[in-house]
Amino acid sequence: MKTVRHIGVLDDEIIAVRGMVFQLEKLLPQAEVKGFTQYREFELWCENNAPELVFLDMEMPHAMGLDVAKRIQPDVGNIVFVTAHSHYSLEAFETAVDYILKPITPKRLEQALAKVESLVPVKVSQEQKIKLLLKGTFRELPEADIAFLRGQRNYTEVVLINGEHHLMARTLKSFTDVLSDGFVRIHKSIVVQRALIASIQPGNPPHIVLTDGTQLDAAKARLKALGSDV
Repeated sequence: MKTVRHIGVLDDEIIAVRGMVFQLEKLLPQAEVKGFTQYREFELWCENNAPELVFLDMEMPHAMGLDVAKRIQPDVGNIVFVTAHSHYSLEAFETAVDYILKPITPKRLEQALAKVESLVPVKVSQEQKIKLLLKGTFRELPEADIAFLRGQRNYTEVVLINGEHHLMARTLKSFTDVLSDGFVRIHKSIVVQRALIASIQPGNPPHIVLTDGTQLDAAKARLKALGSDV
């Protein structure tokens, strides 16, 4: 990960911070790794240094990791949550690229770094746009306007958050190649905007419920990648 120059670690336990900093410095000796126990200092450091990667504790006495993540998103690259509480996994993936349960093993940390290395950070200030043929005219829409995409062989149904459905003569892969990490594949033929996932419902098959009540079939293997046990 030669492109990573600054890494931030935030945890309210100083021992946890020191342990994480030590492991990261061994794995990425070329990067500056900075540890914090106070979220205000951490947020200011992120603003001034624009780190490519940060690790956040999920629960702290005076701050929630999710809230901190939302505030620092415009200033950082990839976010990884670290916590002892597995029930946060789905919500965490709305803003982070990975989710590590404590206690952290060197192998699990290496897996997280490998995943980050394969991604291209997309900051909130760099909003992705997708070109779509709508009513005979090509238009560039912010990807945030897309609720989900459903592949149908060489076609893709694009469903917008305003309820519109558009059938495109493009494969689903052609879309996933350009979409940011704000989207997640829940089924071999369905990709959903992470921020719109309200809950995961068990069943055979299980399904995802979006914030507007839409239910979409999901694959158990895909949900496990999101940290779900259904």
